[in-house]
Amino acid sequence: MNSPLFCYPPVTNTTLSSTLSASVDSNKSGYSLMERIRMITSYIDDADERDLYNIFVDIIFEIFGRGSDKGWALDKLKTRVRDDQKYICLEPDSAFHFLSSSGHIFKLCYKLLSNNLLKFNIYFSDLPVELRQKIDRSFGQSYYGSRFLYHADSISPIGLNLNSFEYYMFHFAIYGLKLTSDEIFNDNYDANEQSVYKLLCLEYLNFFLPLDNSASMILPQIQFNVLSPIPNQNQNSSTSKLLNFIKKDVASNDLLTDKMLSSSWMLTSEATWRSEVVAFFFADIWLNYNLFSNVPCIDLTKLIRCFIKHLHLYSNCAKYLPVDNLKLILMSRHGIRIYQYLSYYMVNWPQDFSFRLLLENWLCFIQPWRYDDLSKQQCSITELEMNDKWRIFVIRNLLCYTKLFYLAIKRFSCIDVCSPRYSIMVYRMLKVFTHPYLLKMVLDIENMYISNQPQKKKWNTLLTECLLEAEGPLFKYELMFSEERNREYKLFYLKLQKSLDHVTLELRRFQEDQVDRNNLSMLELILTPKKNKISDYTLNEWTDIETNLKSSLIFMEQIINVNVTTTPIMADFSAWSISSVSGNNTTSSFFNKSHSLLQSFEPNKMNLSFKPVTRAKEWEIDPDYLEALSYENYFLVNLSKFLRNTVELYFNSNILRLSTENSIFAGILRQALIRKPIKIFSYEPRNDGSGKRVRTPKILPPTISFRWMASYFTIFWILVLLLFTLVFNNIGFWISLFFVFYIIYLCLKYLFGYAPPFKWDNIHED
Repeated sequence: MNSPLFCYPPVTNTTLSSTLSASVDSNKSGYSLMERIRMITSYIDDADERDLYNIFVDIIFEIFGRGSDKGWALDKLKTRVRDDQKYICLEPDSAFHFLSSSGHIFKLCYKLLSNNLLKFNIYFSDLPVELRQKIDRSFGQSYYGSRFLYHADSISPIGLNLNSFEYYMFHFAIYGLKLTSDEIFNDNYDANEQSVYKLLCLEYLNFFLPLDNSASMILPQIQFNVLSPIPNQNQNSSTSKLLNFIKKDVASNDLLTDKMLSSSWMLTSEATWRSEVVAFFFADIWLNYNLFSNVPCIDLTKLIRCFIKHLHLYSNCAKYLPVDNLKLILMSRHGIRIYQYLSYYMVNWPQDFSFRLLLENWLCFIQPWRYDDLSKQQCSITELEMNDKWRIFVIRNLLCYTKLFYLAIKRFSCIDVCSPRYSIMVYRMLKVFTHPYLLKMVLDIENMYISNQPQKKKWNTLLTECLLEAEGPLFKYELMFSEERNREYKLFYLKLQKSLDHVTLELRRFQEDQVDRNNLSMLELILTPKKNKISDYTLNEWTDIETNLKSSLIFMEQIINVNVTTTPIMADFSAWSISSVSGNNTTSSFFNKSHSLLQSFEPNKMNLSFKPVTRAKEWEIDPDYLEALSYENYFLVNLSKFLRNTVELYFNSNILRLSTENSIFAGILRQALIRKPIKIFSYEPRNDGSGKRVRTPKILPPTISFRWMASYFTIFWILVLLLFTLVFNNIGFWISLFFVFYIIYLCLKYLFGYAPPFKWDNIHED
């Protein structure tokens, strides 16, 4: 995000009002934010369509900024909110009302929508490379398919061509990637303060995805056709037919009623397109994990949870008319994107307490029944209601319950759970999976999928399509309680028991020390040191940890008990009554009753060590992206990665062309600069329990590598050449002569056929 996002020139060269031009250029005027808003508001009310078209892009840049610039800094404008009541703050309040769904910014958008020929361009060259590549890959499908911008002499898209509403919402979603504040570690953080950007996000969700009305009834009613794309001779004819967001809104027609099917095709229409645009941009940009580093923004993570929660509320509680079935399929449209976001960060999130934010997002997503008016209490849901209402959601998002649970267990196995923060996180996660009917439903779906019963063909087809869309065609589903995963669950169970033992010991030391010191005089209290000299937590905190771990241990037992019949080694669990363990029992009695279970977990009987066996996916990564080696400089390694990304951003098409071109210049570059296409492999464990791995190839295209410059040997020889240049006057001539002969040598190699163009098809697995 450090490079400019949007750097293209204004729409036209029409001379604007000097006053308004100054108002939308904060670097050239001394106007305050409120004054600039007042002038822009007045201009929107009085100007005609042509003038508004000319100034629209400048107004958007004024609000959201260019590149890393934040414009009005909507995330820094704070207002106090308590009990859903906002306190009036002049600048934040003015900005919020101007940008709200009933404000002048949307008045401007709707004025420009009246003419469907008025479009605004966003070029791929001005977007972050990851977002550009993702949009480019959606050619011929999804929302972007009918909104590509084409060059007059090319059939490849060069950008997006959007109307005013889409253009504004795209920039609004992109602004979420600029959020950098880390309030979780801010001592001055006030929970009652909310940024204007967050308030606008919530307001847009409530307005464009309303719970008390139909999305087709959003005011103002659009009476003109804004969805018809401008004809383009270079555009692929198939893309103009793909106006839906995804290939299939409904995976299996037989799963829905005729009434739903008859109206499902009316979704992408003038009635609901604004709601679809808002939901799509939030999901497609915010949940695109490739745009972030391994440390995502805390504020954006919180907004993503608000977005997921509102999708549940809209899908479960919103009222709708027959024409508006958006609520029936909106969650299924974006569920795969949510899973991919959660799956990536379940592995790559930093090992700190901020992980609770991702955990909250995950638990929020997999519990849609929490956001249903008819089932606010999970205990009130019957097994029949669970199957009838939520079974299709669990099928569509099965990996969120199986794979993500396994990844979370592996993550918690690597951290110290003897802390108030982590113990409550483990407790909350395990409590969710002890829902009365959840795991039974998951195991039933898995059995249905593995057995491939003919009478369940519809559900199996739906599940297969969701798995392929989430993980790709090479993905092989692994059962939630497979042998490998069971091994990890048992190790985590042992970890909980040992942690509880440690916490009980610490708690006892605190209590003994407190009893002893209560019987001492004031002088003895001063002179007598505490038995517990150093402790990380207070007595109340140790008590909370013990309570959390006890409950977590019981929950983990219940989870494993669900699968007791599938794993013989878990037979001891069936004889261990959970009701015999209560919060009033001592820890010693707790372990006495589970002594036989502990014996079954001995390493010599399970052929396991206490150290968890890591069997995660292993990649042979691109050599340029390896961590700094012992003979390399860390900062130069990072510089080489930056240079390569920059070169690929601006010259990738030229590199690919030179790699296959028959010319002397291209032949020299292929030998001197351009790296050959190489193949890397991923190794995934098989599901047959053999311990063998499946080797999957992946081709890396030609590129220019700068990794050589990070080597200390290269630095040494460069310094030697510089030293010789300073000492000997003629050394520069001899160095130049050497490079001339070297280039001649490369030319001769090419002419004699030793540097042919790269052919990717010739790359094969050894």
